[in-house]
Amino acid sequence: MKLLVLPPHRDVTLVPEAPEGWHVVDVARDFCRRVVSDGAMADAVDARVTAPATPQSMRELLLLRAAGALSGRGDLHGPTRLRALGAVLTALSGPPSGVRLRLDDLELEAGTTERSSDVLRTAGQPAPYAEDLARAAERFTKAERVRLWLERDQQLPSAAWLARACPPEVPLEVTGPFAVAHKKVLARLPMFQRAEFLDAVPPLRWRVAPLAGESGPESLVWIPEALDLWVSTPPPDDERGWATLGEVPEPVDVRALTTGQVLGVCTPEQVRVFTGGAPWGGHVGLLSLAHADALVESGCRVAVVGFCAVREDGVQEPSGHWRRRAELARGAERLRAAGVRIVAEWWVGAPGVDAAALELTLAALEAEPLFDHVAGVRPFHWPLARSEAARGFCWSPVQVRAPAEDRDLARSTPFDAPATLSGFQLQETLTALSTRLMQRVPLNPGRVAAACLRGPTAPLPTGASQQVDERSAAPDNPPIRLDDDCALVHLPASLDGAAKSSWYAANLRTGTVLAMDARLAPKLSGLDRPALPAEVLGAVPEAQRRKLVDTLVGKSVLTRVHG
Repeated sequence: MKLLVLPPHRDVTLVPEAPEGWHVVDVARDFCRRVVSDGAMADAVDARVTAPATPQSMRELLLLRAAGALSGRGDLHGPTRLRALGAVLTALSGPPSGVRLRLDDLELEAGTTERSSDVLRTAGQPAPYAEDLARAAERFTKAERVRLWLERDQQLPSAAWLARACPPEVPLEVTGPFAVAHKKVLARLPMFQRAEFLDAVPPLRWRVAPLAGESGPESLVWIPEALDLWVSTPPPDDERGWATLGEVPEPVDVRALTTGQVLGVCTPEQVRVFTGGAPWGGHVGLLSLAHADALVESGCRVAVVGFCAVREDGVQEPSGHWRRRAELARGAERLRAAGVRIVAEWWVGAPGVDAAALELTLAALEAEPLFDHVAGVRPFHWPLARSEAARGFCWSPVQVRAPAEDRDLARSTPFDAPATLSGFQLQETLTALSTRLMQRVPLNPGRVAAACLRGPTAPLPTGASQQVDERSAAPDNPPIRLDDDCALVHLPASLDGAAKSSWYAANLRTGTVLAMDARLAPKLSGLDRPALPAEVLGAVPEAQRRKLVDTLVGKSVLTRVHG
């Protein structure tokens, strides 16, 4: 039996279609399924309740109990379930583990996945998924061949462990987008020296699937960002139709596509060849929105696009090109009418996009929403493929620099450009923008495919939040319930480790953790359905009750139910 092995840590809301003759061993999903099972959750909670209380153990217990309370809310793809999974992963990682996990990311406790020496050290340290790696490795002895699939650098510590565990008599292959891009460095690492690195392997076709089940024929095919897809109407005979696309990847033969290549510009027919004719979602170039009819014809249901800045007449895409806003808006309207959801990611830190340009962008998004949902912000990275020489980014001159010498697995390259955020200023800006966006609508729990399927259908228009606040302060005193992403948690000690029984409200969306009065918390902990404040907080005098509810609503513990 030939085993196609998917190491942690990757987007576990996706499953691949198994290539003919191969059996998929998805260690990443096996790990996540195990840790959120009832038995594993109970064991993890019990281990922290019975051990001496420390700030770390109580923080982990808070996350575990909040995740347990929220895991039954919402649908299988819903953001609340995903936030609960992310909380469990965070609680189970960190010291003594060599890695820290989030829903969509992995960080080394010491070092970076961009440095092979750090990866090698971490591969020998404890990890929350060690049990799952060992279970997968037991199957290697009977395998005809083992193929490790590397999508991203976050999989490197576990992939190195699995490669080392593969018996010498079993052929070992390594492929996938990250492996192809960095094979020269990876092939020098001890555990990969005997492996065969494969370029001419077709890319996997992914489908969105909840952890609780497998994908079915109705599941969306998902097109990853790495495939760099642009959807366009077929070019006319004189090919002038392609000129408006600017500098985009050249079309390829979709049937002959191999790992490491990109889709580039595709017609609807070419996209259907790649997806097998199934409905799909995923990442597309921004200008694809202007080719709305082509997107609909291709079977698109969810389009995820990136942008760097927005102004009155244009939108800047991550390649630096400005696209006509009116043209994109017309396409977006056609897509909405056809039931296509448009999700955007804001790339912050692009060359020449300073704080003033970001403020103009935020104002433009609030005044006239272009996308159904701005899912979040992410730092801009200059791709390695662009780093051969200094280049311009639209009208901003850019000087690229070589990555640090010891970063032999660098994902991007540093650059210098005037009027550009960098370093600490960039991190502060990312945090501030996330907070401001979240005041309008919830952001996605992470950069995972399932998070894009549902959520806000459009940003709140300017002034809507003020209207909500005015209604909240109205004297009609509407019913209240717990915020969708908030849980009331009882701990045997305080979060600083003091031996004192304590209640906390923890919101996994906003990150708010609020100490609660032990007399009130039990009354609120089960408030999943709307109830009048007087019914829930009857022991609190009315004048204080209104003020208390206002505070808890403002802290995202409670929400008011209108209508």
